[in-house]
Amino acid sequence: MNWPAGLDLRSLNVFLETARAGNMTEAARRLGMTQPAVSQYISKAEEEIGAQLLDRRLRPIRLTPAGEVLRDRAESLIVSAEAAIAAARNVGDRPLAELRIGVPNSLATTLTPWLYDRVMTELRPGNFALRAGQSGDHIRALMEREVDLIIATDAAENLGGVVRHELFRETFMLMLPAGYDSADNSLADIVRDLPLIRFAGHNIVGQMVERHLRRIRVHAPRVAEFDTAQAVSAMVAAGHGFAVATPMCVLEGAALGYDVVTAPLPGPAFARTLHVLARGHELGQQAAAFAAICRDVLDEYMLPRATVRMPWLGDGFRVLTSA
Repeated sequence: MNWPAGLDLRSLNVFLETARAGNMTEAARRLGMTQPAVSQYISKAEEEIGAQLLDRRLRPIRLTPAGEVLRDRAESLIVSAEAAIAAARNVGDRPLAELRIGVPNSLATTLTPWLYDRVMTELRPGNFALRAGQSGDHIRALMEREVDLIIATDAAENLGGVVRHELFRETFMLMLPAGYDSADNSLADIVRDLPLIRFAGHNIVGQMVERHLRRIRVHAPRVAEFDTAQAVSAMVAAGHGFAVATPMCVLEGAALGYDVVTAPLPGPAFARTLHVLARGHELGQQAAAFAAICRDVLDEYMLPRATVRMPWLGDGFRVLTSA
């Protein structure tokens, strides 16, 4: 038979994720896509196959009989394709031709030089390609096969079709301008004294901070927001306000010379956990080896730096052992 021109592995993967999620909006979130893009993929697949795959009248969406048949066959096809890619890329102990990694902005400057040395020595890829940015963009890039591995927060826990390796957990804390004494002040007191320099809303750190503020019922007027740890650190160091951030955000700013005062976050604590994410069955032990390298670098280089700059931190920065 001639393979339908508009039906490929990506279309099948979108269909399968929609079937698992029960609605296109959730499938789009897991895949790092927009809901209209998911709908277009499904409609094109139905057009090429010549049968309706989803009963859109029902909530949650249900598969039609044709959709159930395609789901059962497509699952094994995707697994076989992933295994074929893994086999082709990882024959024996041969190094990868290229290793493409996505990391959050809050890790890029500090982690990359040490990570590069270890990866090139131990995994020996022909080319090391790293992109820094936002987790949502990296999740989409992972699912679209634009990158091979990403480092992401717990925000990606519900993402289907990936394997995860825990790296580290860090507690949120205060970035303060020089001269401001936060002792005995609540977060509400600090908000009254200083403007909050926010991480932009599409930034995972920013989203977590906003949820925390809502949870403890602290209202901070919107004054300024930025999408990188470096920019937030620069604003705080210049005395324009304070920020709620993480130890790695502090180290990112310090790497560019932006020194801030740090202090524990008053009131309830919250933290983020970062993982290495890889598409299932593709990189195999290479993904686990990369995660192990990341843990070693964090333990050897990042933890001591965090402890020197934030001696009060305690277990607020903790490298996690592999499961």
